[in-house]
Amino acid sequence: MTGKAVVGFIGVGLMGWGMAKNVVEKGYPLLVMAHRKREAVDDLVGRGASEVSSPKEMAEKADVIVLCVTGAPQVEDLLRREDGILAGARDGLTIIDTSTSEPDLTERLHAELSERGITFFDAPLSRTPAHAWEGELSTYVGGPEELIEKWRPLLSTWASVVIPARGPVGAAHAIKLINNVISIGYAGIWSECYSMISKIGVEPEIFREIVSNSGMNCGNFQNYSKYVCEGDPKAHEFTLSNCLKDITYYNRLATRNGAATFMSDGALQLLKLGNTMGYGERNIPELVDVVAKLNGQKERAK
Repeated sequence: MTGKAVVGFIGVGLMGWGMAKNVVEKGYPLLVMAHRKREAVDDLVGRGASEVSSPKEMAEKADVIVLCVTGAPQVEDLLRREDGILAGARDGLTIIDTSTSEPDLTERLHAELSERGITFFDAPLSRTPAHAWEGELSTYVGGPEELIEKWRPLLSTWASVVIPARGPVGAAHAIKLINNVISIGYAGIWSECYSMISKIGVEPEIFREIVSNSGMNCGNFQNYSKYVCEGDPKAHEFTLSNCLKDITYYNRLATRNGAATFMSDGALQLLKLGNTMGYGERNIPELVDVVAKLNGQKERAK
């Protein structure tokens, strides 16, 4: 017996695998469930985790369940389906949603599940799968301070930076969407600029050197440029279909709050085009190929 909470983890994909690896290696009893990535489950079981067959079984055995899935529909399905979490949930269960989900769903689930003695709160993520593997993600957390402090040791297994949102449950998911507008919006800007650089006959490496030596240099630009200049699409592993999902969620959040969306609307339309053109499962740096194609250029804007 470790004395630590039994952790259930659903969603051992690009981010979740590394997160769950840190949970079990740092002494928490871990329950995992297979979905698409058998390799991850086998690895985690080899590190000491136990496998369960359904969300229901996980809820019957876990003290806390961590969700790291694509978005709102997947979160709600895991909770409500016939063999879902709510079918097996016990009084006192905590659910931590690290997915990029919709704030209004998070708020509703928090209110609904509180009446059943279940705690539900949001702790979305920043940084990359490599950071997840090293336990160096950033997370921001919605809900009261005492709730965050209670679960800070678990959150800190995968996140070296834990930032309280200082708002109600759902606030962190809203902040995550706003943060993603920045990174995805810049991807649209880099795409347009690299395409234009090619249009005027300048090599993309020259543009990378110029921006690298300016006030606009950042990790986002460098990762993006690794694809354009070096052909590395895995420099930032986040698909255009996921980008579209996040900007769509942001647009709904803005509409709900009566906010103008003049910059994010451009990113939204570009992502809709990219997904319609068949680029949805390609990674965010490959957005440059969408703009290149629209401009009659070859892929990678070369």
